[in-house]
Amino acid sequence: MSFGRGAKVWAEEKELGWIEAEVVEVRDKSFVVETPQRKKVSVSVEKLLPRDPDAEHGGVDDMTKLTYLNEPGVLYNLARRYGLNEIYTYTGSILIAVNPFKKLPHLYNEHMMEQYKGIQFGELSPHVFAVADASYRAMMCEGRSQSILVSGESGAGKTETTKLIMQYLTYVGGRAVFDNRSVEQQVLESNPLLEAFGNARTIRNDNSSRFGKFVEIQFDANGRISGAAIRTYLLERSRVVQISDHERNYHCFYQLCASGKDAEKFKVGHPSSFHYLNQSKTYELDGISNAHEYLKTRRAMDIVGISLDDQEAVFRTIAGILHLGNIEFSPGNEHDSSAVKDKVSKFHLQMAAKLFMCDAELLHKTLCTRSIQTHEGNIVKALDCSAAAAGRDVLAKTLYAQIFDWLVDNINKSVGQDLNSKMQIGVLDIYGFECFKNNSFEQFCINFANEKLQQHFNEHVFKMEQEEYKNEEINWSYIEFIDNHDVVNLIEKKPFGIISLLDEACMFPKSTHETFSTKLFQNFRNHSRLEKPKFSETDFTVSHYAGKVTYQTETFLEKNRDYVIVEHRSLISSSKCRFISGLFDSFPEETSRSSYKFSSVASRFKQQLQALMETLNSTEPHYVRCVKPNSLNCPQKFENLSVLHQLRCGGVLEAIRISLAGYPSRRTYSEFLDRFGLLVLEHMDGIQTAAEEAKHVEVSKLQKSLELLHAELNAAKFVIDGECNRSSSLLSEINMLRKDKATLQHNLDKLTGIQKENHFLKISMESLGKRSFELENELQKSQKDSLVTLEKLQETEKKFVGLQHNLQSLEEKLSNLQDENRILRQNAMNNSPLNNLAAVTKSLREVNLLHVMQENYDLVFGCINETFGFKDGKPVAACILYRCLLQWRAFEAERTALFDSIIEAVNNVLQERENEDILPYWLSNTSALLCLLQRNLRSNIFLKTPNRRSAGSTGLSGRMAQSLSPFLYLLQALRSPLKLIGSEDGTSHVDAKYPALLFKQQLAACLEKIFGLIRDNFKRELSPLLTQCIQFIHNLLNM
Repeated sequence: MSFGRGAKVWAEEKELGWIEAEVVEVRDKSFVVETPQRKKVSVSVEKLLPRDPDAEHGGVDDMTKLTYLNEPGVLYNLARRYGLNEIYTYTGSILIAVNPFKKLPHLYNEHMMEQYKGIQFGELSPHVFAVADASYRAMMCEGRSQSILVSGESGAGKTETTKLIMQYLTYVGGRAVFDNRSVEQQVLESNPLLEAFGNARTIRNDNSSRFGKFVEIQFDANGRISGAAIRTYLLERSRVVQISDHERNYHCFYQLCASGKDAEKFKVGHPSSFHYLNQSKTYELDGISNAHEYLKTRRAMDIVGISLDDQEAVFRTIAGILHLGNIEFSPGNEHDSSAVKDKVSKFHLQMAAKLFMCDAELLHKTLCTRSIQTHEGNIVKALDCSAAAAGRDVLAKTLYAQIFDWLVDNINKSVGQDLNSKMQIGVLDIYGFECFKNNSFEQFCINFANEKLQQHFNEHVFKMEQEEYKNEEINWSYIEFIDNHDVVNLIEKKPFGIISLLDEACMFPKSTHETFSTKLFQNFRNHSRLEKPKFSETDFTVSHYAGKVTYQTETFLEKNRDYVIVEHRSLISSSKCRFISGLFDSFPEETSRSSYKFSSVASRFKQQLQALMETLNSTEPHYVRCVKPNSLNCPQKFENLSVLHQLRCGGVLEAIRISLAGYPSRRTYSEFLDRFGLLVLEHMDGIQTAAEEAKHVEVSKLQKSLELLHAELNAAKFVIDGECNRSSSLLSEINMLRKDKATLQHNLDKLTGIQKENHFLKISMESLGKRSFELENELQKSQKDSLVTLEKLQETEKKFVGLQHNLQSLEEKLSNLQDENRILRQNAMNNSPLNNLAAVTKSLREVNLLHVMQENYDLVFGCINETFGFKDGKPVAACILYRCLLQWRAFEAERTALFDSIIEAVNNVLQERENEDILPYWLSNTSALLCLLQRNLRSNIFLKTPNRRSAGSTGLSGRMAQSLSPFLYLLQALRSPLKLIGSEDGTSHVDAKYPALLFKQQLAACLEKIFGLIRDNFKRELSPLLTQCIQFIHNLLNM
């Protein structure tokens, strides 16, 4: 199409879909257009469509009245009408319903139903009642069953539209009441139950129906409702065992996990702990409580008449399916065999068997083995891990599908069917066309179903176009109609359709998705509807009526394989639960003749779809396309791109394409004459009369419409007046209630104050009682501790007194021995011929000892300043000190300052680190060292004449010992602390000199000092406790 400068056009735009524009410059292969924002854009001719500048601002009620019936014209016509709360629009015989997301009660009252009753379709404003009335009148006039196909994505208003259709059919056909509830109430009350077990979260929708629903309203010969039935189609079974990321399994699983006591009873925890649910990390829905939804589901079960026992059995089986999915397998002892993997899997197997109320061993055998029937008898074949896991999933899918079918049967029993009815009006609610970033087997089946429905839709629209042309006596034989028959054949035709090739691949165990894709491209290399993507060897793209969709084949074979296994039926039939054992009663008997029979999900899907199409083909169809205007579910917001996507997927634009093949623009005679009469002025006189007549007819129609609008206005005014009167009475009641509320609030405030005061007093009494009890316990504990401590102090004091007495006696003996020793040594020195040599040797040895001790002072002080603790109950520091002094021969020295330095260092440690921990530590070390000295030191009373040889050897070993590092002595002391305290046999005593004996006295004084510090500290700690106890007793006596 060519456009001249100044032409009004629609220009394609990314964010809004289409925008108004005007051509300002014409180029060779493009046009420069100017938008309302004065922005100039270069656009190719393919992205421009003509626009009617004289289009009505309020839109038209039928799209066929548009001057240019194209995609942007339809979009903006819907947007204009939606802005005026005109939510219904016709496209020929198709009704488009845009969800207003707010209540419009004046559109659906009884007065409105009466207005549309028996009126010719199209005479009044578009309305869902008009579609329902047309279907009812056609059924009564022609005696043929009707169907109303309601489509649209979740949230577009399909359920509400279905409810309104049934409400109108009940109005015109009379009410059939069962248990004081009308048919439409019974059907709608079953929705929460069907949604819990048949709906799930997808990437685009939180509450997507994963099955098709066909509600059949049955009528008797007089046109009165005699019954109803709900038929379901195409449940997505593979979702039970496998879900994609960001999606969810069916709602009932998550509801059970949040059910509280029931979840605990069935050992069901968080969804993340189950394999069938944690393949996606999405467990919650925004604004939805799984626990609340569980209660709604149980309430819906009550409404449709499911007993409490059967309700528990249903959820028991659902829980068993979850545990079944957590059973993992590992290779068995035999070749190509399997066994339950670990303790966790064994627990889930036991739980599944318990919930299914069957034998655990039988369940294990059913999962890990398969029996094969031969002429010679049955052969039991072990299954490898992958086959066992596949069989587990088959059992889970089969159980869930049987539960869903059982629920639908019970709903139908509750509603009540008329099996003798000859006329029905069916309302179909089925999932719409799907196109995601990643599209798998489920999207392929859903889109195949939508292709079949679109084919039915196209044929009906084309048929209606033909009838329109025939009534208008227009030659229509040259019109070409291109439908989607080639796409349908591509998918379902035998023997080389996509489904046939998929089934063939599934029959061969070694087939993979790569071999399936290769064969697919070999057979359809030149097919116009199938393409091979550039960057994938296994994906394939199908050009559907709503657009191109690329499918990923990685899981096609796995999801298409379904097995009917006789062992599964035997297992479930053995259940002690009546509900579970009866789930397989509806299975055909021939199933049991084969132990392991392949069943194609896609082929079964095709058969169910064919049955649905046969039902629809036997009826006269009517179409309602529901549109969700925005993703926020808020009123007066219209998102162009979202609505365009829904119009394409709903087939509306496809219907427009069919109309464009003929005569899309339709005007009344008078409108045509007014617009184009100037072109044939010479014939105007001859046609004025006809124009006047046409105008008269049009005016009469407009008058009728005006009367209808006046009636609607009067009804609305009547409703408003009633609401005003009711509001005034409510206001007076509110004022009275406010006064009563103020009085009650005042009394309530007083009562609240008294309650707070009582509560405070109660808390105070409780706190005083607790404090009293705690103090009594502390007093008793302190008394016990005091008695124990006093006993220890008395015992220690007794020991200390004994030590003091022994020390005094030792000092007296030492003094006497020193005097005797001095006299004897003087005499010996005077009489000894070697006295000069002995004196020299002794002097050299003392100098050597002093030199060694001076070098090792650092070791001694390090031992004192650091805390070495205890080893085997012995103080390490005391042992090290004694060992070092003994090694250095400090006890034999006539003069040394080492002992004074040791005492001074100990006193410094006690002063610098004056805490409770260091005093007991040094009490143990000083007492232990004093005991070692007392046991192993002796006074040198007799002077022994040393043997030269032994003295020489002793000198040599002494020099060798002195050359060793002091740390060697430290290591020896740590390794053998028992030897250091003289516990071993054969320990030799040391002849001590006067400094060593004086060191013993200083050590005893240090011990007494430490004991005194400990006693003072204990008294200081005990005194406040005793004071508190006395004070508490005194307070108790005064109370």
